[in-house]
Amino acid sequence: MKIVLLVLIAAIASISSAQQPKSLEQLQREEQLDGVLDTINKAEAALDVFVKERATDCAKAIGYAPFCNCLVKELPIAWSFADYVSITTRTKEENGYAKMTKEYQGAYDKVAPIRDRCVKAINAKR
Repeated sequence: MKIVLLVLIAAIASISSAQQPKSLEQLQREEQLDGVLDTINKAEAALDVFVKERATDCAKAIGYAPFCNCLVKELPIAWSFADYVSITTRTKEENGYAKMTKEYQGAYDKVAPIRDRCVKAINAKR
């Protein structure tokens, strides 16, 4: 019985020491972390919506799931499906390539090779 009582006292002591008030700095750090996590969660949700819209637009226009799945998976996040269509059907000049940032130019330059890989992969399965 004494052992059980000692264990209970030790448990209560550890709980009460663990529940000591947090410093203002700790509370501020936790609040900042919560804000960062909230921002990340919102960004992930927005990205998920964007990717689903891109897949839906591709399905409506192309109607071939293997191609759309490949395209959605590979296409840089900078581009919607409508952007993909513009990039693959217009010239760089028509799309304002020279006015794009280097990052967008890099993403732009990946589109045609991605399309070609997706088409090649689908044709290889036939």
